[in-house]
Amino acid sequence: MIKMVAADMDGTSLGPNEAISEKNSETVKKVLESGREFLFASGRPTFGMLGLIKKAGLDDKVRYFIAYNGGVVHDIKEGKNLYVKKLDFSIIKGVYDIVMDNKIDISFCIHEKNFIFITQDNKELEVEVSSNHQTKVFIKDINDYKDIDFMKILLVGKRENLDIAVAKLKESNVSDDINLMFSLDFLLEVVPKGSDKSVALKWFSDYSGIPLTEVLSIGDGENDIEMLKESGYSAAMSNAYDHVKESADYVTENDNNADGLTEAVEHFIKF
Repeated sequence: MIKMVAADMDGTSLGPNEAISEKNSETVKKVLESGREFLFASGRPTFGMLGLIKKAGLDDKVRYFIAYNGGVVHDIKEGKNLYVKKLDFSIIKGVYDIVMDNKIDISFCIHEKNFIFITQDNKELEVEVSSNHQTKVFIKDINDYKDIDFMKILLVGKRENLDIAVAKLKESNVSDDINLMFSLDFLLEVVPKGSDKSVALKWFSDYSGIPLTEVLSIGDGENDIEMLKESGYSAAMSNAYDHVKESADYVTENDNNADGLTEAVEHFIKF
C-alpha cells in the first residue's frame, strides 16, 4: 500500500509558466486528504521551493519538502530544516578552481537564501534566477564565502560546455567527494557524495515511519533516478530522459505540461 508520494518539481509537478497546475494541486490535496504523506523533492533551493508551494496554495497543506537535490529536508509548518547535508568549502573551492582555471564557458553558482552567487551571466542562468526569484551577486573572491553553508553547486550553460566540465571534474582530485547529475540539459548539479534525493527520502522515511517500500516516487531527470530505484513504486514522465524511464515501473502518457503528475498518481492510487 502506498502511504507517501514524493514528486520532483521541474519537468514533473510544474507545467506551463513553471507553476503547479490547478489539477495537480487538487491531486496533491487528494493524496493528503486520503491520509497519505506528500512531499516535493527538487534540486531547487529552499527559498524557491517555498515560493512555488505558496503560489499553488499548498503551503498550509504540504508540510515537508526536499530541496537542493537532497541537501535539505524542510518543515514548512515549523519553518526550519530537519535535515542538512552541506558541502565542505574545500569541495566548493576545488570545483570553482577547475571551472575557472580551464576557462569553461559556464556559470559557477552557489545558492544562499534568496541570493545566487555567480561567476558569469548567461541566458540559461536567467531561467534559473527568474524561476526562483533570486538576486544575482557576482563572485569576486570565492574565499569570501567560506563561512556560509552551501548544500550544492550549480553549473549553468550550454550542454556541450557542461560536458567539458563533467570530464574535467571526473579526472580531478574532488571527483571522489561529489556526485554529478543533470536536472536539465543546461543545469548540472554538484552535490556532496552520499547526498541525493534518495538519501534525503530515506532519512525522511525513517523520520516519518513510512518505509520506502510504501513510497511512490515520480520524476523525469537524472537527479531522480536513485529516488525512483529506491522507492517501492515509481513513475517517470513521458518527457523524461530514456534512461530515467528505464528506472521506473510506469511511464506516463502525458507530459508535465499536461498534468502527467496527476496521471502517475491516479495510476497507482484509487481515491
